[in-house]
Amino acid sequence: MRFISNSALSIKAIFALLSCFFGLNLQVYAQNTGISKVFLIGRDNYATDTSFINVSNSYTNNLVYLKKDTYRNYIKMYDAALKENIKLTIISGTRSFFDQRDKWQSKWNNPEFNKIHDPTTRATKLLRWWSMPGTSRHHWGTEIDIVNMKLAFYKTAAGRKMYTWMCENASKYGFYQPFNAGRTTGYQEEKWHWSYLPLSKVYLKEYLKQVHYSDIAGFPGCAEASKLAVFESQVLAINPICK
Repeated sequence: MRFISNSALSIKAIFALLSCFFGLNLQVYAQNTGISKVFLIGRDNYATDTSFINVSNSYTNNLVYLKKDTYRNYIKMYDAALKENIKLTIISGTRSFFDQRDKWQSKWNNPEFNKIHDPTTRATKLLRWWSMPGTSRHHWGTEIDIVNMKLAFYKTAAGRKMYTWMCENASKYGFYQPFNAGRTTGYQEEKWHWSYLPLSKVYLKEYLKQVHYSDIAGFPGCAEASKLAVFESQVLAINPICK
């Protein structure tokens, strides 16, 4: 390769060369340097984080926050679906560690589950549907639950139409289904749960680098996280395209 002096290159050009020669995505690298463990396990305050936005009640009936990039692309997807008479109303978006802890704890103490005295067995049953606090993708502002969160809905004409449209079109806007059919481990299929992959893929990689089982604490059953290897059995038990 012909020698190129530093004086002939701008900083931007040098970065471009590094990206070319070393396979670095410097834009993603720049994002990663600002991703904290506190954020990844949902212990920050998304309501005061300026990278999040409160979703307009035009798109949800609930109080929902999302990352701004997620929201912008969701609106594009919503508008496209609306042309086909499909309303992609958001039911749920970002959940903090504490939001997830409340959900988990309510299920842990529910009569259906608290009769199970062995904590490992109880946690295993809960993990069919509910994430342990600190392990949920919903902490990141990239996840949306839309339209209807019951599988029975997707057997109706309206449910089949909505899900078919998402399968054929959601990827055009960066959204993918992390908990799809055909997986042998992890959560049950969730046809309503869609992830904004340009961000969530970065966050997942950082999560696996930064988060340890000692960080999964502060709720009933947390000691079972390492016993059940939830990073492997739950966090990574996703649609391969989402890894």
